[in-house]
Amino acid sequence: MNKYLGVSWALLFSVASFAQSQNSILEAWKGFSDPEIFSSGFTHELSALPLQGSIDIGPRAWSGDYWPSNKGGINYRWNAKIKVGFDYKSPSKEQFSKMSQEELAELAPSEKYDLLMGRYDMPLKSEAASSASKRAPEWAGICHGWAPASIYHNEPTPKSVMNPDGILVPFGSADIKALISYYYAFYHDNGTDQIGLRCFFGSWMGGARGCANDLNAGAFHIVIANKLGLLKEGFLMDVERFREVWNQPVVGFESKIIDANLPPSKKAAKNAVREIRFQTTLFYIDEAESTWNVVHGTKDQLTEKKVYQYRVEINSQNKIIGGEWESDDRPDFLWNVPRAKSEDFGGLLSELPKILND
Repeated sequence: MNKYLGVSWALLFSVASFAQSQNSILEAWKGFSDPEIFSSGFTHELSALPLQGSIDIGPRAWSGDYWPSNKGGINYRWNAKIKVGFDYKSPSKEQFSKMSQEELAELAPSEKYDLLMGRYDMPLKSEAASSASKRAPEWAGICHGWAPASIYHNEPTPKSVMNPDGILVPFGSADIKALISYYYAFYHDNGTDQIGLRCFFGSWMGGARGCANDLNAGAFHIVIANKLGLLKEGFLMDVERFREVWNQPVVGFESKIIDANLPPSKKAAKNAVREIRFQTTLFYIDEAESTWNVVHGTKDQLTEKKVYQYRVEINSQNKIIGGEWESDDRPDFLWNVPRAKSEDFGGLLSELPKILND
């Protein structure tokens, strides 16, 4: 699986984001792990929380490329016979006008969008080049843009659109996925809600000892049961506990109770009267290679899963007030951004909504 080093997402919340103070949550979890960051209306009562749930995927939650930086990002000519993302010259206006549909289909997503806008100086291509590097790690890319784009927008279908000079520009599904992913990665700035902190240590650099600020297990259970079980809404998650960040759209969960009546452990929140051991399977959409056609209903639509085991701490009112992980594999942090509306698009990508399927 490909990964993205999402440093910015681990830092994009402030103390003002915390819906409850450190003292008001009775030391059950630290402020950065408070589930109320996601929603002040979440149910904490155990009996009201379902043990399974999922979003209605429909045409959303699609697999797509993460547009690796070392291949050129969205400047990568993924559909060309000779695939290239660096050190190539785009055609001139005159050359574009003489190209066949097959030749135009081989252009990079950035080139196609610039052509659609009648911008033969290729401003989006030039901008995208600044965030790409041949020396970038293999996992670096824009999955922090693909993940929200996938969960919020219908899967783009192939389409051909006329530019101001009468040139018909053919877009494959992956071309439009690249553009909406790039928008969320670099243009969308409507605030980020994040629960848990990013671990900056590799598994070889102290391992679990370096990741003490991972998401609290009790907070995790509250979020998944509310978001997926009650609200039928997805969210975004770093599925890798350590330094590298794997941003994925989460679409479902199934939990089962392994032990329903454990005594509080030494590290439990002070108001805990018992603990419950859960095993939870979390389902998320995985990245996939670029395709001209849609991937829903094909082998290129990929769903993966993680299995976690943890304990949640319960108080005398039967509410979850904390938790501890038992499995070494666990999420690093959960996050969300608002869905982009048509009026949110601006700058070079102001016309992007016209080729989406929303």
